[in-house]
Amino acid sequence: DSTAECAPRVSIRKTITADDHQNPWPHHTMNFIEELETLIRARYPIIYIVSSEELRLQKAVVEVAQKRDKKVFEWTYSTGIVPAGTSIWKQEHGSGATKDPLLALDQVIEQVEPAVFLFKDFHPFLTRNNFAVIRKLKDIAIQLKTSYKTIVLVSPVQEIPIELEKEITLLNFPAPGRDELAALLEGILSDVQKIRQVRIDLDEAGRERLLQAALGLTLSEAENVFAKIIVTGDGLDSDDVQA
Repeated sequence: DSTAECAPRVSIRKTITADDHQNPWPHHTMNFIEELETLIRARYPIIYIVSSEELRLQKAVVEVAQKRDKKVFEWTYSTGIVPAGTSIWKQEHGSGATKDPLLALDQVIEQVEPAVFLFKDFHPFLTRNNFAVIRKLKDIAIQLKTSYKTIVLVSPVQEIPIELEKEITLLNFPAPGRDELAALLEGILSDVQKIRQVRIDLDEAGRERLLQAALGLTLSEAENVFAKIIVTGDGLDSDDVQA
């Protein structure tokens, strides 16, 4: 119906950006960030973080890097190495020379200034058939220990070859806490309330039930759930969230 078509899909990117200081990290995520900063300060060469929330994790990495006065670069197989936060348009129109994993790792070595390199979905190149990439990472790890550069690998699955077990430090990124989910919900409600056809009448008890039900979801999953409830119910009130 027309109401459903008018209901906006609120982008996670709007809610979690590197400049967002209004949404504090929950305690368990702050522990992760502090551990990440400690490892970077201690010059651990390669940190492997298991998570499917690339954007949320990137926010944490950027926060730590800025605190340590380091640049942040991100890598994907489709874009190569680009400054973190580069728009999709600029990524698509970049040179793309560093899409190749070996050339991307060469770029890490050539970088002179202190930096963190966030490699996204690098795990396919860590399987046993990719001996050249594995050997390259092992060589680079030795050099990074005497530099101010760190490689952070982020992937939804753990893939650490035996050759790199002593060089890679594994971390698990915690799921969003209640405060992060509440900030996401507030952002969605703020947007949909601008649309007259959408009814929003959610009391504190209903809001709390909704947030508790969303615990354990990623921000993207929670956004989908919140948006679906609003669209299918032509709005959101406490009756939409059963006790």
